[in-house]
Amino acid sequence: MGYRLPVTALTAVPAIVALAAVLAAPVGVDAAGTSGSSHPLRTLSFDVDVHVAARRETPGEGIRGTVPGVLVKGRVLQGRPGGATGNGQRTEAAAVTTKGSIGVDVVAATDDAGLILDVSVTANERTRPKVRIVLGPDGAVAYDPKNVANLTEEEITLVRWLARGFFADRPTEPGTTWTVDQSANGHVDVERYRVVARDAHQLTLDYLLEEKVGGATGYAGTRGGSLVYDTAMIVPLKATFQTEARRQVGAAYETTRTSVTLTLTGDSFAKR
Repeated sequence: MGYRLPVTALTAVPAIVALAAVLAAPVGVDAAGTSGSSHPLRTLSFDVDVHVAARRETPGEGIRGTVPGVLVKGRVLQGRPGGATGNGQRTEAAAVTTKGSIGVDVVAATDDAGLILDVSVTANERTRPKVRIVLGPDGAVAYDPKNVANLTEEEITLVRWLARGFFADRPTEPGTTWTVDQSANGHVDVERYRVVARDAHQLTLDYLLEEKVGGATGYAGTRGGSLVYDTAMIVPLKATFQTEARRQVGAAYETTRTSVTLTLTGDSFAKR
């Protein structure tokens, strides 16, 4: 059983009401503004294994500055070298390695094939409270801006794969490719997927995300990895990805590398 049920069977609400609920209602209140005591439509749980390492570089002698560009496997593309002056310095940040879980409650479905979710993560040094999210059919994510610090990279990445239109009715033959382009207002946000293998209703996908924001506080990054996806249950079963992101902070450049493994461990639909 998956989300291909009629939307009305999943407590559909208008998308504009769903977004208003995210911006105005606390977690525990459903999309219609009533008490959140009713059971979620679906509950999911994932084991998560995360490693994060970051460093900050200040351009100077022996350390050359680089205008932010798209990073691919450690190489900066579309960037250009900067000058080298002064003594320079490099500050290494402590790495974070942790294991835990991500919980997802599907609260409601919108009449445009979107979903309303409550998402939280529990892990040493990375625990975050439950956050209400409106998820578009193409994976677009909306939430109250005040919760930006309460959402981790692994939560946002996972949520996009829960979109009801993520795979839809695309061909399942190996070699099938598609692109999800959510670029807007000078922000590049492009995901590319390719079917590597299939086994019944399970697909193995390769994917690559490219992000870029220009300006004085420029940001550029890539995220790539593999994903095992269940087309019948409309849910990722396992995913492994690595992210490399670079941003400018004043005269310094910060580089963050993240490695994540996600594994589905519980699904209330699987009991039906």
